[in-house]
Amino acid sequence: MHTLAHPSALAAPPPQAAPQQPLAQWLRLLWDAAPPLHLDSETPFIADGGIHLPARPQWQQHCAAAAHAAAHLVYSPRRFVAEGLVPTARALLALLEDARVEALAMRELPGLARLWRPLHTATPDNGPGCEALFARLARALADPAYEDPHPWVAKGRRLFYLDEAMGLPALRTPAELRTAAMRLGHDIGQARLPFNARGYQPAPAYRDDHRWMWAADQLATVQPPSEARPRPADAPGGPDPAEPAPRGTATLHPEWDQLIRRLRPDWVRVVEEAEPPAPGHQPLAGDGAVQPLDRQLLAPLKQLLRPQTPRGRAAEGEVFHFDALLGWSIARRCAQDGDLRVYRARQPVSARARVWLLIDSSASAAAMLSTGRAGRPRLPGMDEPGGADARSLMQTAARCAAAAALALQALGVACTVAAFRSHGRHAVQLRLMHGPGSAGGHGPTQGLLQRLTALQPAGSTRLGAALRHAALRLGPRNGGARWVLLVSDGQAHDVDVHEPGYLIDDARHAVITARRHGVRMACLALASGAAPEAERIFGRGSTQAVSDPADLPRALRRLVL
Repeated sequence: MHTLAHPSALAAPPPQAAPQQPLAQWLRLLWDAAPPLHLDSETPFIADGGIHLPARPQWQQHCAAAAHAAAHLVYSPRRFVAEGLVPTARALLALLEDARVEALAMRELPGLARLWRPLHTATPDNGPGCEALFARLARALADPAYEDPHPWVAKGRRLFYLDEAMGLPALRTPAELRTAAMRLGHDIGQARLPFNARGYQPAPAYRDDHRWMWAADQLATVQPPSEARPRPADAPGGPDPAEPAPRGTATLHPEWDQLIRRLRPDWVRVVEEAEPPAPGHQPLAGDGAVQPLDRQLLAPLKQLLRPQTPRGRAAEGEVFHFDALLGWSIARRCAQDGDLRVYRARQPVSARARVWLLIDSSASAAAMLSTGRAGRPRLPGMDEPGGADARSLMQTAARCAAAAALALQALGVACTVAAFRSHGRHAVQLRLMHGPGSAGGHGPTQGLLQRLTALQPAGSTRLGAALRHAALRLGPRNGGARWVLLVSDGQAHDVDVHEPGYLIDDARHAVITARRHGVRMACLALASGAAPEAERIFGRGSTQAVSDPADLPRALRRLVL
C-alpha cells in the first residue's frame, strides 16, 4: 500500500487515452473510494462529491490533485461555518484544513509525501506579501525539512503541530482550526498586509479552491468597505475598489495596541450615519413609558452636569485649590515664601453642558436580562408585555436612553443619542438616533424610544472607536461639562480581533485620553451584578450596573459620588 501511494507505481496513460480510469483505480487502492473524476476545469475543485481536474494532461499534477481532493472526501467534515470570518481568516482556515488532511493522509500512506512535497516551491525569496506568506506557511506545514525565517510562518507551524518532528497535528476539530486561523489572520491584519480575496489561488496549484467548504449562503460575510479618503493603489491595507461606498460620513481614528504600547494611527474607520427621519409630529405610542422616570433623573443629572470649578487661583475664597495648597506647603518646608493664592477662583461659567448617549446595538444586546427581584417597587408603564422579568438588553438600553434624553431636554442640555456596532476595524457603524437641532424641531423623545427598540442587534462591539468618535464630536472645551454615557454590557469584541484583552485595553486607553482632555466618561452596565470588563475600562467609580430602567436614578446618583 505504501508503494502504491506514489504515482510512480502507476504507468502514465497513453496520450490518446483519458487518465480518469487509472486515477480512479489508484484512488480505490488508496482509500477504497471511487469518486467521479472530471477533466473539465481550469483549476482543481470538488463539487457534489466529484473531483474536477484541469483538462490539460499533466500526470503528476493530476495525481497530486486527485489524491488531495480524495483526502478531503475522506478526512474533512462536510461544511465549515463561514459566519464571522473575514476573507483572510477564511483563506487561512482552508490552508490549515489542507495541511491537516494531508498530514493525516501521509501518516497513513507515507508514500504520498513524495508526491506532494516536491510541488511546494515557496521560499523566503518569494517576499513578505500576504499570498507569498500563505504559500510559505503551506510548505512549512507539509515539509519538516523546510526552515522559514519569518516569525509568522514559525508561529503557524507551532500552532499546527504538537511536536517538533511534525508528526502530531494539534488542530483536529473545525473549532480548533477556526481559532488558529483567526489568530494568524489577526497578525496579518496587524501587519497591514493587503489580501486580494477575489484573485487569490491556493498554492501549490494542485490544491482545490475550497468551494466545497462553504455553503453558498455563508459566503456573504462582511468585507472591509472602501476607505473614506483616497489612498495610493499600492498602499498597504488598501480597500477593494469594488466595495460599496459608505452611506454616511467616515472618520479615521487611532487604536491602542497594548502589545507594542503604541497608537496605530488611522487604524479604525467609523461611519456616522445621519439621523433617521422623524416618524411624525406627535409623540408616538410607547414614549409615555419613560415619562414616570424622567422626573426622577433631573436631580442626579443636575449634579453630573454641574459646571466644573475653574482651576484659577485666588487669595480669598471658600474652596481650597489643592495644587496651590500643596505648592504653598512645599515652599514653607523649604523656608521659602509660597504663593498665598490657595483658593479656587470663583468665575461664572456660561457654557452649556453637552452629552453623548452611546447605545450598544451589537448582537449581544439581543440577550435577555433578568430583572425580577422579589418585593422591589416598579414604576408604572415600565412593565414589558409578557412579564416583568423578560426584557432584552436592547429594550432596557432603549428605555434608559429615552428617559435620560427626556430629562436632559428638560434641563436644556445639548444631547446626542447614537447607536453603534462594528464589523471589523474598517466598518464601525454609528447611527445618530437624535442630535441637537434635529430636523423639524422635534424633541429627543419624539419617537426615540420606538426607533431604539426597533433596532435589530447585530455585529460586534468595538468600544474604543465609538468612545473616541463621541469624544471628538463633543468638540473642544468651552467651560461646560462634556459627558459620554455608554449604555452597554461592557464587553468589547470584534470579528477581526482575537488577542484576549486587546479591545479592552484600547477602550481603556480611549477613556483615559478623553478624561485628560476634559471629557468625562461613564458606563451604565446592563447587568444584574458586577461588570468586571466595564469596570476595567471605565473604573469602578464610573461604572454602575443597571438591570432595569428603575435602577437608572440610583446609578446616576452613585456616579456623582
